[in-house]
Amino acid sequence: MKRCAFLLSADKSNSGKTTITIGIISALKNKGLSVAPFKCGPDYIDTMHLTKSASTCAYNLDSVFAQDNEIKEIFSKRLYDSDVGVIEGAMGYFDGIDYKTFKASSYDIASILSVPVILVLDASSSSFSISAVVKGIESLSDNAGIGGVILNNIVSPTHESMVVNAVLHHTNTEVLGVVYKDDSVKLPLRHLGVYTSFETDSSLYNKLGKLIEKNIDLDKLLSIGSINLNPTKQSKTLKFKKKAYVAYDKAFNFYYRHNLDVLNELGYEIVFFSPMENESFDDADFVYLGGGYPELFAEKLSLSDKTMKSITNHIESNKPLLAECGGMIYLTKGLYDDLQFHKFCGVFDAKCKMSKKREALGYVNVSGLGKLSNISAVGHEFHYSYLVDVNEEYVFKIKKLTSDNKKFDGFIKNSALASYTHFYFSKVNEWIFDFLGGVL
Repeated sequence: MKRCAFLLSADKSNSGKTTITIGIISALKNKGLSVAPFKCGPDYIDTMHLTKSASTCAYNLDSVFAQDNEIKEIFSKRLYDSDVGVIEGAMGYFDGIDYKTFKASSYDIASILSVPVILVLDASSSSFSISAVVKGIESLSDNAGIGGVILNNIVSPTHESMVVNAVLHHTNTEVLGVVYKDDSVKLPLRHLGVYTSFETDSSLYNKLGKLIEKNIDLDKLLSIGSINLNPTKQSKTLKFKKKAYVAYDKAFNFYYRHNLDVLNELGYEIVFFSPMENESFDDADFVYLGGGYPELFAEKLSLSDKTMKSITNHIESNKPLLAECGGMIYLTKGLYDDLQFHKFCGVFDAKCKMSKKREALGYVNVSGLGKLSNISAVGHEFHYSYLVDVNEEYVFKIKKLTSDNKKFDGFIKNSALASYTHFYFSKVNEWIFDFLGGVL
């Protein structure tokens, strides 16, 4: 079979992209094919689901965080040992940071990689009008071809006939299949999105795979996805001279796989440890505390005295540490939830409090302050908590890419840097490589 790839997108969020993508990956695996999974944009949670369903690491493709050539290189390298590249889009197909060019959208990624696009459209509460949605997307998708459509949440044979016939009559896009509404195969939701793969039984992925096998023409999908690409073999032999301890458990699991690859390339052997299990360490050259859901496990984390001691010792030894969002929360004095205050590391003289509403979402330009004034970066934030009782100097001034909203973020102590902002290790954020090398 010729190697192929395609991108699954939609006209809006919550159309079923993630469940359909998981199902397609599972169904392709059942056909004996190896799948390289990808996710557009800065998402962590969907990426973990794609990783679990494909049994290989999913990578983010993000045109804000990475230059076009970096995106092509990541895609090409990951596709080398795989039969099929499956890319899940983010939000709606054209949703990005620029209404003229659609920069940072799924359309942008499809255009950069020259892969066909498969639309996943939620047909609930609609019939003939779906054809207008398809036709409108066709008319704007100048640099990426629409290869087909999957109609989701069909409720009856009559509904199916109405929608399919309208699409076939009014558009140039073929229907690859229909999926009937089935609440038993939905991923449950919480404040930062769907539940993580840690909390999802593999049987759901298998069930989605069977659903796709029955309802989508996979052979036609694979023929549409046939691409002209010469994947690049990963030829580097990595030599590890240092150790990077990375917090990874139910509380801390928001990482870009690319960032971990960069650590390897810089000579760091990655050692995962669990604050939830109160694991300690004393030989780390670098510590990475990613985002996640510390608020859901605050009581147990407040008892992780051995982990906290290891972290404070590491910081006092002036070795580099990066903490993002949930990781930063863990380094403060603690977290207020609805019931009580949970004590954490206390590295920074500040506290966190959970909010009933989303406090921040989106890409930000980051300007360093004070000793970090040479830093100019791009990051992403997404959180439902905020800082209170802050007695620290902020080290970042951040501005949203899509508005004039400005605020302060980030703390530093010795060589430990913590912020709500997440960073992607690429040429766009060149400063990070000095930081990872122990130079601030």
